[in-house]
Amino acid sequence: MYIVTGGTHGIGAATVELLAGQGCKVVFSGRDAEAGAALQERLPASTFVPGDVCNEDDCAAVVAKALELGDGALSGLVNNAGMAGRKAFHETTQQEWDAMFAVNTRSAFFFIKHALPGLQKGGGAVVNVSSIAGKTGEQGLATYCASKAALLGLTQALALEYGAQVRFNAVCPGQIATRMMSGVVADAGKVAALSARIPAARLARPDEVANAIVWLLSPASSYVNGTSLTIDGGETAGLLTPRIPPVV
Repeated sequence: MYIVTGGTHGIGAATVELLAGQGCKVVFSGRDAEAGAALQERLPASTFVPGDVCNEDDCAAVVAKALELGDGALSGLVNNAGMAGRKAFHETTQQEWDAMFAVNTRSAFFFIKHALPGLQKGGGAVVNVSSIAGKTGEQGLATYCASKAALLGLTQALALEYGAQVRFNAVCPGQIATRMMSGVVADAGKVAALSARIPAARLARPDEVANAIVWLLSPASSYVNGTSLTIDGGETAGLLTPRIPPVV
């Protein structure tokens, strides 16, 4: 039995589809009840539990449903729920800071805390969805960067604390064509400009991140613990300079 948060769209939905397609049972959460119901109808191995990841009782209810369907054992947890927002740091309010951390970081605390006994029983694994913004800064994204960096610290600390029973890893996606990036994806000029700074010369599909997540949950990665996997087409590998014609 697996749990995926933020499972109604983007990377989360792609992860639910991939797990269910492999015959795994999945409980997934999200606030978009219509999208969740549609995904559950299409994937009989999945169960949608609506809720707000900022509310601990809602998080506990998702875990309780998974434990009920999984006979008390969990094979994996994917903390994917997230939000983004671009704003100058000096203009950021306490409410905006707290909201970002509530969705991106505190929700992972809630889910891990409630799921841990089931994960220990099932010898499961946790994948926290961070971001390349958790590894490096970006102008206008200070709050987002801080919240995603916190997930990486949490991942490493829990890998040390519980690694004999439960593995903890993270993925750090770059530019992914998801609903969160809708303002970019809908503008060909913005897509071209963003792609120009990526060696792969394009944005990623959600399933390209989901494949990495499912690998980290699987026995194939049984000795991988406490690490973060960057999935960004080479964007953070270094400075991409214009191609220089060869000297002849």
